Amino acid sequence: MTIRLIKPDKINLEDRRFRFTFNPVEERFKYSVQVIGVLQPVIITYREGKPVLIDGWKRVEAARFCGLEQLLTLEIDNQATDAEVFFLAFFINYSRRPFSLAEKSLAVRKFHDFGLQPPDIIENVLPLLELPPEQKTVEIMLELSGLERWLEVIHRKDWKLGTAELLVSFPPEERHWLLQLVEKLTHSQQKEIIENFYSLKRRTGKSLKELAGEKEIGTVIGRLTAGELEAAGALLSVLRKFNSPTVWRLNQAISDRIRQLELPPEISLDYDRTLEKTGLKISLEASSTREFKEVLRCLSERLASPEWEEIFKLLHHVGD
Repeated sequence: MTIRLIKPDKINLEDRRFRFTFNPVEERFKYSVQVIGVLQPVIITYREGKPVLIDGWKRVEAARFCGLEQLLTLEIDNQATDAEVFFLAFFINYSRRPFSLAEKSLAVRKFHDFGLQPPDIIENVLPLLELPPEQKTVEIMLELSGLERWLEVIHRKDWKLGTAELLVSFPPEERHWLLQLVEKLTHSQQKEIIENFYSLKRRTGKSLKELAGEKEIGTVIGRLTAGELEAAGALLSVLRKFNSPTVWRLNQAISDRIRQLELPPEISLDYDRTLEKTGLKISLEASSTREFKEVLRCLSERLASPEWEEIFKLLHHVGD
């Protein structure tokens, strides 16, 4: 290994062969670099005569932003193979923080492309990534890694393996359509919309294009794609209705009873929309003991309403 100073703009950031993490450069970090510079060396190697980054993407980007003339680098012997260098990059990052599912998929992809065989990935890599050590997991991760620009969305929304497994079960063109549809929604909304389309597709045998052509579904999708993010709730309601009309009708009835209670905003009720769980969650909001007592008094008064008993009967209907 060799330590030397080089200009930040000499490092070839276009060559991302050893990168599998998503590390946006925060403003606080830029300010820190502006004040005291970069104290920890970045790690590089050379490929085709150009310095390629192994570790330190945030530091290089911040150094460029701040106009630093020189950057301390630790140079790895360029005789090391790509597989050996990526092994180093992986374990440097492994010690710092847990990886998102998107980052895990890129790590599996790079180990695979650098020559590590699936049995070795299953035995030696997946346990480190806290993923099920199975061939199926390798296949899901490889499929997920091919989603390119969507990986950042999956990373940012902190997807779980189950959602990814459902997504990659769709043909490639349908995956991209789904991701474009749910890109700006919350993770829970993304997850449930994908799950509902998966169930609906299996039940009807129709493609997503055909399902989106259904008038009721298509109308809400049109609102969502036009930028009306509030339409996500309406889309979920329609999909639940198509998937399970009985559960949908029960949800509508429960929502009606909750509205009839006329609870103040400090009291909110929630429940499992799949109706697999029969409990009712009650949340109270107060900023003082006096307010808390007032909220409890209000709740106590509302308990005399017959709607409570009706809500619990509806919640237990599917499970009985």
